[in-house]
Amino acid sequence: MGILAGRKAVITGGGSGIGFEIATRFLNEGADIIISGRTEERLISAVKKLPGDAERKKYYKADIGDEKSVKDLFEYALDIWGGVDILINNAGAMRINKELTETSIVEWNSVINTNINGVFLCSREAAVMMKKQKYGKIINISSMSGEIVNKYFNPGAYEVSKSALRMMTKVFAVELAEYGVAVNAIAPGYYDTKPNRDFFINNMELKSKIMDLIPKKKLGDLNELGRLAVFLSSDGVDYLTGQTIVIDGGYTIW
Repeated sequence: MGILAGRKAVITGGGSGIGFEIATRFLNEGADIIISGRTEERLISAVKKLPGDAERKKYYKADIGDEKSVKDLFEYALDIWGGVDILINNAGAMRINKELTETSIVEWNSVINTNINGVFLCSREAAVMMKKQKYGKIINISSMSGEIVNKYFNPGAYEVSKSALRMMTKVFAVELAEYGVAVNAIAPGYYDTKPNRDFFINNMELKSKIMDLIPKKKLGDLNELGRLAVFLSSDGVDYLTGQTIVIDGGYTIW
């Protein structure tokens, strides 16, 4: 059935974009999945569109910034599967795009709570199961914005949160290594997602400036992110842990 046959995966933010692409790839490679998110209607629609038999694709409404909601999500996975083999921490808050001096504490916390606390809570709950079974893969979807300050945008809580995610990846990797659990991160650059397409349609001059900074001169293909997530989740990748793989068309070379 594929290189992930029989594996059980939780994918946060799986109702659209990168999460939906990874969910599709995982199902095609034989994994069973639960996609989670805050909007039930989007999850229901996504499950209908995803390939595979109904029993192999489930959804669970959850807010990763809320501890009880996260616990309930993983209790659900435990009830139907008995454990979790793969966690894709994809859900995240978007950029506020304000100067730090103009950012309220409410706006700051909304990003930090999702992008740092949410990933921590999901990873913690998954790690407890993975330690017991002596196996697991945790993949954090970060951003090249954790490596640099993006030109033409106001840096702020988003960059800070993604930078912290790089270190969280390393810390969990160290703590879980002896239990056979690998923890890595993927840091995409500008990809061909609906939010990016919509933004650039209304900001063509800015798109041109950004393309000049990308050696590949194009937006990334979500299929490539999906293939990378499958690779990192496969049994053939064991020695790689604690790493953040930047996949940005060369943007951060400059």
